[in-house]
Amino acid sequence: MRRIPLYLSFALAAPALCQDVKPSPTEELRLSVGRWVETMTAVQQEENDWKRDKEVLQNYKEGLEKEIADLKEQIASAETRKQGTDRASLDKVAERDLYLSAKNELSVTVRKLEENLAKRLTIFPPALASEPKVAQAIEDLKRDLTLPTDQRDSMVSKRLLNLITLASEAEKFQQTVRIRPELHKDKDGREYNMQVIYFGLAMAYAVNEDDSLALAGRPGTDGWTFEEAPALAGDIRKLIASTTGEQDAAFIQLPISKK
Repeated sequence: MRRIPLYLSFALAAPALCQDVKPSPTEELRLSVGRWVETMTAVQQEENDWKRDKEVLQNYKEGLEKEIADLKEQIASAETRKQGTDRASLDKVAERDLYLSAKNELSVTVRKLEENLAKRLTIFPPALASEPKVAQAIEDLKRDLTLPTDQRDSMVSKRLLNLITLASEAEKFQQTVRIRPELHKDKDGREYNMQVIYFGLAMAYAVNEDDSLALAGRPGTDGWTFEEAPALAGDIRKLIASTTGEQDAAFIQLPISKK
């Protein structure tokens, strides 16, 4: 599978406005560029959010793991001094309490991150959510969200690594344009093999083998939805051909939304 940078999504432009008076070429270009800039700004913001979340998770994990490791060593050392003074015994208890407090704090933080990420899974397109590594991570996340309170502390490190995996894979998907074969249905329920081109987590277009069915997809509050767009079949086919190298790159006009 060949990937290309996101900047090729510059090939997208807003469709011609359905008005009685056709806008001038200059006005049409201005509107197209304006909508393209809005879309790219949203995509960049999403990418920045993923990078920030990943860095926060990684830094938090490393810091707390080091702190926990240090506390474990201190507790182990205290346990070897069976005949220590009362002061040593008190220090041991204090160290144990500190370790348990840090572990509990990490568990609470991880739970909040899990709940937040679970709400954002709707922006994962089928092409990303179906990847084996991501699908397993999503399954693990849903399982972890059902853990009873008394079992969360024992799995906190594994749960944190799972969150990092999901954030990392979403970030990689966001940075590229990808073409995937997928099965989609038309409005009559007939299923077709289609080529789908994804522009990160923002937009997707699909066309079947004979260009008789074309779809435009985008994320929503209930997940990704694909709606029929028969007038776009030819342009989507050209876009896919340009992306795969089957034909020279070309400026292709496609809508960035149905509005």
